[in-house]
Amino acid sequence: MLDQGEELKYIVYFGFIKLGEVKIKMTKIDNDEGKKVCNAIGYIKSYDGVPFVTLNNIFETEMELNKEQLYSRKFYATEFKDKDIAKTDYRFNYDSSKVKVIKETNNKIERNETIPFNKSIRFQDGLSIFYSARLNSFANKNYNIPIFINEGQSSVKYSFNINKDVVSVGSVDYDISVIKIAGVADFTGVFGLTGEFVGWFSDDEYRVPIKAQLNVLIGSITLELSSYKKANWKPPVFKH
Repeated sequence: MLDQGEELKYIVYFGFIKLGEVKIKMTKIDNDEGKKVCNAIGYIKSYDGVPFVTLNNIFETEMELNKEQLYSRKFYATEFKDKDIAKTDYRFNYDSSKVKVIKETNNKIERNETIPFNKSIRFQDGLSIFYSARLNSFANKNYNIPIFINEGQSSVKYSFNINKDVVSVGSVDYDISVIKIAGVADFTGVFGLTGEFVGWFSDDEYRVPIKAQLNVLIGSITLELSSYKKANWKPPVFKH
């Protein structure tokens, strides 16, 4: 499932209106002193001329895989606004149970502090959660995942229905076999993302996210897989 070079692109819809695109890529998988370290980058960009939404964000994560648990080590976010560039930098130190937080706008530091947390916690960030949920999807259980976002501790709860389900997307000319994830986010994310969500992962060993429905400021939006680069994979056919 963790596949260097995997690149997934999604179109974001509000009803029939195309709002923008999301692209997520696993850029590097390496070993660091015997630990498996994965780097990924995500892009969210609204289309030009779309009313009531303007987004241009880049997210980067460095994750560690330890005993089948994937968690965040570093997280960077860059938000491009009209005339401003805002940056966020989180560095997690699990040995000292602290996270270093730096926020700046146009290279002017607005926040620089170290925040302590409970020693047993292993955090997700706004991008690593995408991969950790895929890993967790092989177990039929409820999850309550600690996430560090908006410079504070929060959580996301979800569970999987591992019975076969079926979805369709415009980029694939057949029905896709999937499993369903349903959950609730206890935080407010990009463009007011919050609350309940549902999603569908490919029903195979790769668990590629195919489709999702999320709540944001303007209402419910849908993400659909529009293209992918992934070695030896294609969406599994749903067999009626």
